[in-house]
Amino acid sequence: MPDVGGRGAARSGVSDQMVDFLGMTASEVVLPADVAELAAILQQANAEGRGVCITGGGTKLQWGNRPARFDLLVGTRSLDSTCEINTDDLTATISAGVTVAKAGAQARAKGRVLPLDAGLPGFSTIGGVGASGDQGIRGAGYGRVRDLVLGLEAVLADGTTVRFGGRTMKNVAGYDMSKLFIGSFGALGVITEITFRLIPQSDTQGLMILPFTAIEEAQRIVSAILDSPLQPLVLAAVSPDVFTANDAPRLPDSSAGPKALGLMVSSAAGAEGILLAGFAGHEAAVARSLSDVSAWAKDGAPAVLRDEEAEAVLDAVAGLGGSGLALRACVPIHRVWGLLDSARESATAAGLPFSYRVDGAWGMLDLWLRPPPDGEVESAALAQGPFVAGLRAEAERAGGWLVVTAGAALLPAGCDAWGTVGPSLRLMAGLKERFDPRHTLNPGRFVGGI
Repeated sequence: MPDVGGRGAARSGVSDQMVDFLGMTASEVVLPADVAELAAILQQANAEGRGVCITGGGTKLQWGNRPARFDLLVGTRSLDSTCEINTDDLTATISAGVTVAKAGAQARAKGRVLPLDAGLPGFSTIGGVGASGDQGIRGAGYGRVRDLVLGLEAVLADGTTVRFGGRTMKNVAGYDMSKLFIGSFGALGVITEITFRLIPQSDTQGLMILPFTAIEEAQRIVSAILDSPLQPLVLAAVSPDVFTANDAPRLPDSSAGPKALGLMVSSAAGAEGILLAGFAGHEAAVARSLSDVSAWAKDGAPAVLRDEEAEAVLDAVAGLGGSGLALRACVPIHRVWGLLDSARESATAAGLPFSYRVDGAWGMLDLWLRPPPDGEVESAALAQGPFVAGLRAEAERAGGWLVVTAGAALLPAGCDAWGTVGPSLRLMAGLKERFDPRHTLNPGRFVGGI
């Protein structure tokens, strides 16, 4: 996992570690020690017309298009001075460089939960999660990142520091400007601090493991859960090979990890996929939820993991990835299973082995196409290009979208990572001109080349 360094590597001590950013490297990497230093760096780069790209823990370096200019990489990991947990107001104000794992641990120590599900919480930073808007499979219960944000601080391209929203859960009249920065991939400004709402810690959680032999079976159970009063924390299906492949996710080092992994591997044997249905809350409510889902399963009583074992599996599934091409599509919930079926048929026809993860509560589909053997990169690119274009067209016809989240270099030239943007592009381009008229921050990386 790329990491642009630790504390102490500030402007006065420029890092000599070159980081691969979509196949490009900057001539300079800097890690400002505080917000004032970050502001000075951006102000100078903006005045000089340099292209600045931003990273936190390095987990999203392969998302988006190649930047139009890449002169300077700014890392925010050293911006980690604040992690304030307010148990009474159920809020947390956290600096951008703090890792999700650290912030989550501090919230749990006070009986609260920071409802962020970063794929690699030990690397993912608060600023990176805010900039990407990425929420993992616990999002079925947590909600979307932008809906959890109460306010934020950011530094604009000209060095101006701005603050939107607040640190309390009060209603604010007018448009919440902080929402503009969530999911904008640093195109508008560099996030330096975010205030999130917290949720109370659950008494317990349970994760039901449901192997299925046909996609229709998983769809049936998911539909039954969504049509019921149940409130799942997790509702996801994964392909069986994700726990047995050479680049399979590694479960956390704990007594719970090996047992949980063993159960997942044994459940995957002979299955088309594994459905994960997770619930958290009061013991009686969780037991009732698991009982209801068990009644909808055809093949007897499914296996159930509790608490630490459940957490180990969910952390591993949230961190799925690989070294090949990665795609993410989002369509209306009832269309996601058909899109998965189309992806499997198209990949098989093109000779492209792949793994998948479906978030049944959001209609989100993640696909990972494994890299080809040496000497077949060019032919694979020719095959993957039509695969991506065909699947993207189907997602857009269904009212959704598809983006490339890793491996864009494996695609033929001209294959855009974001796809069709639509009429909103004009508004987004206007915002870019307002906040960053010289296109200093992540130039060309975000949608529509902004």
